[in-house]
Amino acid sequence: MPSADFRTFDDILTGYIEQHRLSGIVAAVTSDDKLLHSKTCGYQDRESGTPMAWNSIFRIYSMTKPITSMAAMMLWEDGKFSLDDPVAKFLPSFENTRILNPDGSINPAQGPMTIRHVLCHTAGMTLPTVNDDHLAPLYLQHQLDGMRSVGSLDEVVDRLGALPVMFEPGTQWAYSMSTDVLGRLVEIWSGQLFPEFLQTRIFNPLGMKDTRFQVDRSNISRLTTNYSIENDTLGPVIDSGAESTYLLPPNFASGSGGLTSTADDYLVFLRMLLNGGTHSGVRILKTETLALMTRNHLSGDMEELGATNFNGLSWKGIGFGLGFNVVLDHAKAEIPGPDGEYGWTGAAGTMFFVNPKLKIAGLLLTQYMPSQSYPLRQQFRNAVYDGLR
Repeated sequence: MPSADFRTFDDILTGYIEQHRLSGIVAAVTSDDKLLHSKTCGYQDRESGTPMAWNSIFRIYSMTKPITSMAAMMLWEDGKFSLDDPVAKFLPSFENTRILNPDGSINPAQGPMTIRHVLCHTAGMTLPTVNDDHLAPLYLQHQLDGMRSVGSLDEVVDRLGALPVMFEPGTQWAYSMSTDVLGRLVEIWSGQLFPEFLQTRIFNPLGMKDTRFQVDRSNISRLTTNYSIENDTLGPVIDSGAESTYLLPPNFASGSGGLTSTADDYLVFLRMLLNGGTHSGVRILKTETLALMTRNHLSGDMEELGATNFNGLSWKGIGFGLGFNVVLDHAKAEIPGPDGEYGWTGAAGTMFFVNPKLKIAGLLLTQYMPSQSYPLRQQFRNAVYDGLR
């Protein structure tokens, strides 16, 4: 690894704190075996004056999705399913998929919703919190809205299966609750509760001791506060660390966005990815399976398949694999690193990316909503690559 200069990286992050645009940040750059650079700045909770710490606990929201997708693919390796198996083979409520058209008419789908569709967000489902589409009101009517859904995991997924989708499965990309369906499928394939499978097959083997669906009250002093952004500055508290809903048992273990984690824990996950599915002698996934997950499974890029302006970003030149976005054309995507970079983001401003060609990964942890309030993710990625150059 050549010598690196991360002064711009540090300046960008501290600038957000000094300008009162964010409360606190933990960010890092890692190789496959060591930390290359890190920055911890600001406050875990501004009201109490608690400084941000390296071991602060963050709501990672949709950065839960790659972990859930990996859990599913571990069971694929065990021969529990094929990628093109119909979801209805394992979840009967998904039989006879119907399509709800924008004009309110309903017609049967031409083909079944498959496991691949669920992994790729091409199943035709939605997520009302993010998407203002013609299917969202029906979801809300049935109390389905990601982590805010009412009921246990099996109840939520059974209700999902009984509802129509908004396009022919496999033809478009739409952010959705599909990864929650994966969490339920993990239970069916493994015979374990979803949190138990993650704990025994991923978190314990990797030593990810703080990645959980519920924060133990013994760790309350480490849980960050999540803030709103108003008029380009910090607004009211959304979820206080001292009184967080994450201190209570969740309604259901959401594979789409329910986990909390720390920099140390998620860096272990990233190093495992950089090492082709293994970390410190522990193999989580075969290298060939990880390669399958991190190549594009769409017929074009995300923009071409309907992700226009999703999350306030451009998705030109970016495809989607089995749980990760994948850079197909870095020039078209306006991303400075070489093609093949993959990663994902979280609703509270978090993100990670992995560049297997350069053998580096970047991790950004902060807590603000809506995440598209700032261009921080793009600035962070650019600063990492600039620092490496």
